[in-house]
Amino acid sequence: MSWKWRRIKEIDVDVSGLTPRLADRFIARSYQKGYDTIIVRYDNPELAIAIQNKVKELLGFEVMEQTKDTIIINSISQKLNIDFDSSLRKSFLITLDMANTCLEAFSKGDKKTLENLYHKDFDLNKFCYFCLRFINKEFHGKFGTYILYYLIENLEDVGDEYKALAKYLANVDTKRRKSFSSVIAKVNELTKLAYEFFYKPEKEKAVRSITLYNEVRKEINKMLSTRDINEAAALNSLDTIARIVYHYPTMRLDTLKGLGG
Repeated sequence: MSWKWRRIKEIDVDVSGLTPRLADRFIARSYQKGYDTIIVRYDNPELAIAIQNKVKELLGFEVMEQTKDTIIINSISQKLNIDFDSSLRKSFLITLDMANTCLEAFSKGDKKTLENLYHKDFDLNKFCYFCLRFINKEFHGKFGTYILYYLIENLEDVGDEYKALAKYLANVDTKRRKSFSSVIAKVNELTKLAYEFFYKPEKEKAVRSITLYNEVRKEINKMLSTRDINEAAALNSLDTIARIVYHYPTMRLDTLKGLGG
């Protein structure tokens, strides 16, 4: 599939005085909103580093020029041979891979793999950002578009939570492996159901999601009595993932034939 991007005028902004994290978010949002040229002025080398690192996550963007206080970023998207549909599916598959890696590595006590899971989140960001950019440049006005945008934003958040989960699991006592593996497996099933329902909405999947979601919440609440900071943080990430992916079936129930979709 190929297309011609609608050109959107450049944005010129001064990020001086912002934190590197805020500069990072500004670049990501400018990309997602569809700008083709981003001129960034800064007063701190740390801001420049944050901007350069973020550009690596933006498919079809390159730093074209840099001085001691300005970075110019341009779109070279016409050179890309990728499309929205394959990018979105790739985003789901990377998320599922992160979920499975978390469970398998934790079950085996593979601390190194858990500590390096963030590399997969880097790839997930690239495809999610690209999809959001495509929606803003190419999709127009339909109600379902806004829901789609929301779900993709949430998918990127799920990746962040799996990345955080892996970091915390790397420091969870192996004596807790059985109980944690159980709840991770259930949350992973919820994530898989979200993916499957998105592409093939079926009533059974929706019912299974709400049933499993309630089971997961009860199991996590029982485990939250822990005084271990890494266990508590891991449980919080699992709870966040469950809350997000549970919305995939519920927000698209109108697509079910039995409900008139």
